[in-house]
Amino acid sequence: MMADVAHRPITAIVYADGAAFEALLEETVRNLAARGLRLAGLVQQSIARPDRRKCDMALRDLATGRLHPISEHRGEAARGCTLDVDLLLRACTAAEPGLAAGTTLVVLSKFGKVECEGGGVRGLIEAALERSIPVMIGVPAINLRPFKAYAGEFARLVPVEDFHPGLFDEALAPGVC
Repeated sequence: MMADVAHRPITAIVYADGAAFEALLEETVRNLAARGLRLAGLVQQSIARPDRRKCDMALRDLATGRLHPISEHRGEAARGCTLDVDLLLRACTAAEPGLAAGTTLVVLSKFGKVECEGGGVRGLIEAALERSIPVMIGVPAINLRPFKAYAGEFARLVPVEDFHPGLFDEALAPGVC
């Protein structure tokens, strides 16, 4: 396993159900933090709004705990994505200092449309790899092809049904990272 993480430092959890993956990722982050791992990155939190059709999205910076809103409210009749790309990029910029010495793992919620187009959390992935910090990221099945084109041989793909936090045990042992 350690050799796999060294050669493939990005673990991509491939999923189809975004809400279920968000819950799984939150539980995983909680468990890893409880084990004393120093985490950095951005994890999405969906905030239901009873007066709105769509939930609000925020990214929680795992290094600081700060919440970064990333939704654009476009009115009650709005359909489609409500992501404010500028707010996403600001959250990414604010999270980069969290990739400090001693960081064990960078966790990112999603390789989404913005990342498929060349932006979003790509800078955080690259900064983590430059610092030899492994990355765990969710990849919606619909974005798998662009993710593979981006990450290539640096990623190992894990279907969500096969994912468990123990995948990182050997690689994240004290003194390894």
